[in-house]
Amino acid sequence: MAEQDIVMTPSKVGKATHIKIERKKKSLVQQSSVEHVAGGQHAGLVINKAAEGDEENNEQSHLQISFNCFLVDQKNGGHVVERRRLRFWYVDGTDYLDQVTTAYEFFKELVKPDNFPRDYVGFIKKCMKQMQRADYLQARKINLEIQQLDDEEAPLSPGLNKEDIRPKEEIVREKLLHVLESAYPNIMAVEDLVRITTADEIMVTEQLAELKHRDLVRTMENGGVVRHVLDEKTEVQMVKQMPTIAANQQPTIAIITGNYCEKLAVDSMMESKTTFVRFKTEGESNVYTVGYIGEHKVVSTKLPTMGHYRAAQISAGNTTTRLLGTFQNIEHVFVVGVAGGVPHYTDYYKHVRLGDIVVSMCHDNSPVYINCEKILQDRDGKITYNIKSWGPREFILQNICSRLRDIQQTRPEYAPWERYVAEGLELLKNQEADYNRPAKSSDRLYMDVGDNNVIEVQHPECPEGFRGIRAGVPNVHFGVIGAGRSVMKSDTTRLDFANRNGIIAYDGQFDQVLESIVGNRKDSFLFIRGIADYHDGSRIKDWQPYASLVAAGYMKAIIKSISNPHLSEDED
Repeated sequence: MAEQDIVMTPSKVGKATHIKIERKKKSLVQQSSVEHVAGGQHAGLVINKAAEGDEENNEQSHLQISFNCFLVDQKNGGHVVERRRLRFWYVDGTDYLDQVTTAYEFFKELVKPDNFPRDYVGFIKKCMKQMQRADYLQARKINLEIQQLDDEEAPLSPGLNKEDIRPKEEIVREKLLHVLESAYPNIMAVEDLVRITTADEIMVTEQLAELKHRDLVRTMENGGVVRHVLDEKTEVQMVKQMPTIAANQQPTIAIITGNYCEKLAVDSMMESKTTFVRFKTEGESNVYTVGYIGEHKVVSTKLPTMGHYRAAQISAGNTTTRLLGTFQNIEHVFVVGVAGGVPHYTDYYKHVRLGDIVVSMCHDNSPVYINCEKILQDRDGKITYNIKSWGPREFILQNICSRLRDIQQTRPEYAPWERYVAEGLELLKNQEADYNRPAKSSDRLYMDVGDNNVIEVQHPECPEGFRGIRAGVPNVHFGVIGAGRSVMKSDTTRLDFANRNGIIAYDGQFDQVLESIVGNRKDSFLFIRGIADYHDGSRIKDWQPYASLVAAGYMKAIIKSISNPHLSEDED
């Protein structure tokens, strides 16, 4: 380290400023080009005079990370958008894994929210200081490209509060439908809808009438309102008690969903199905759809409410307990729906995108689901996490997933779930929600770096010549699902907790659901999540229907393989 300097050379190429930061032996630094040699705590940093142009800009880098910074202009309070790109070159012999790890750690340290550089000079200085560290010795050179975007080029900042210019009636109608879908199958009183939507009673009544006219809601005998399911393929029976089902006709597979769009997606995978809605005018109602997937009889349900609040979690646990108590021949439990992906900004192979599928996987006694119950900090500032985890005792479903993965690794085109998704899409085309795959341009990845400053990180580029991952279709990832209200409060904590525990997706709190599953001695269970955002699956509504559908499609592929232990490669 003492024999080397970190040399920065600026140049201008078109509208972009290029900052070349490279590691050089002191004896090779050309003194005639030097503008400034730092001393004191910054000893070893050398700033060159501006170059006419950088002849190395066209040299193929080993790896790059691109991102947009949405920064607050301190003079006028407006937002300035800068596009920044980090290109990395490594010493000879550095393997790909080390390249990815080094670049990711460098980037993660650079954009830490607690000390993100707020100005141009500070950002460059931090890059140079990081290059001095022993952690990054394998990186021999970095090129930082910075370009301020004008209003025509700049994407819309997620940090800006976008005004909703729709008519107030439309906004209230959308809120009402969302509340009723979240509560389904529970009945909501009109006064509760007024309170939750913060709209006046006259407008709520008018919009409920419009929703009823469109057959999206129905009014019950007590004056309450419930979401009406539009499904011509399913017989619906409203019952006070579930009818008795003979032991040899009992479902052996239970499927739990948390959102309305998830329940519809799961049910679209079934045949010969009947929905039983056990309504209660007060208290919790239950909905069970019983049907067939392949040769297996299955039952699906929707949790009445989901979220981080403890009352919602307890309600979810109670619903699960009633499900498993009503259908006592259940052998396998699936939890199917949406989640938020954990991004890998530099590793294309591990990066989870919107619309991808995440399947909980484990071996032996390792967990499939980890919940952070509390974050602890000692006197030295070291962070530890108080966690609780769950894993199945039987691995029938995980073994099927492993075989599916092995087949697809040798035959990337093998994806029977894509056909199931297409079939489900046809069945769901008349629903209020759009289950089609959203536009690629809406898959944007943001990181909050504090003080209302946000960066948009570009997705890692596909390595040249690699053909293993297909664009425009759901790719499948296997790993651990995570949760925890405390870790969701900041990007830094969420990513740190994920890295420590191998988490590849986050979702809402299912701890009480898992407690019920394990407490009822159901030893075979699996989470399948479609990726709807990069938080916990609850934020970007546009991707939720499609993400629900791809998760349901993969579920169907697994269920149809349960009775086939050898899983023929010709299975479709």
